[in-house]
Amino acid sequence: MAENESISNESRLGWWQPVLFGALACGMGWGIRGQYGHETGAMNAGVMTCLVLAFLLGSHLRTLTLVRAIAMGTVAMGIGGSMTYGQTVGLTHDGNLVGNWEAARWGMLGLAIKGSIWIGFCGAFLGMGLSGRKYGSLEILVLMLAAIGLAVVGYLILNRPFDPEGQRLPYLYFSDNYYFEGDNAEPRPEVWGGWLFALLTVLLACQFWFKDSLGRNLGFWGMLGG
Repeated sequence: MAENESISNESRLGWWQPVLFGALACGMGWGIRGQYGHETGAMNAGVMTCLVLAFLLGSHLRTLTLVRAIAMGTVAMGIGGSMTYGQTVGLTHDGNLVGNWEAARWGMLGLAIKGSIWIGFCGAFLGMGLSGRKYGSLEILVLMLAAIGLAVVGYLILNRPFDPEGQRLPYLYFSDNYYFEGDNAEPRPEVWGGWLFALLTVLLACQFWFKDSLGRNLGFWGMLGG
C-alpha cells in the first residue's frame, strides 16, 4: 500500500518541481563548492542534486537502491572537477577580452562541451543506480578499465600537444591561449577530451551491453542540460 501511494504521489508531480528544486539544490551546492576545490567541491553539488531527485522521483524504490544511486551520481559529478574551466569562463568576460566576440563565442563553446561532459557523467550514473538493474563487480570493473583506457586515447587525440614553452596547444583548446591573449596567456592542461571518450564508453555500455535505458537516457539528458 505504501509503495503504491508513493508511486501515486510521484505521478502527481508537476514537471517543474524536480527541475526547480533540483536546480535550487545544485545552485546551493555550487555556491558551497566555492569553498572547496576540484572533485571534492563538485561532489557538494552532486550529492544535493541527487538527494532531491531521488527523494522526488524514487521514493517508491528500496532505501538501499536510493542510497546506491545517490552515491553513484555524487561520485560521478566529482569527475568533472578534474577539468579546468575557470579560464574557459574567462574567455567570455575577462577584462582584456571584453568586446572580443570571437573569444566569447569560443569560450561559450568550451563551456557547452565541458558542461555536457560534467553533467552527463552524473546523469548516467544516477540513472544506472535508479534503474534497478543489478550490476556485478566484474561488470563494473570491466567498465572502469574500458573507460579509463579510452580516456587516455581521447586525451592523446584531443588534448595534445600541450607545450606552453613552445606555444604549442591542442587545436581544440578552451583555456588561456596565445591567439586571444598573446604572451600574457598562462595555459593550463585540459583533459575534457579524455573524459568525453570515457563518457561515451559508459553510454554505449548502457545501450548495448547493460541494456540500461534509464542510465543511457539520463546520461544524454544530463549532457543536454549541462
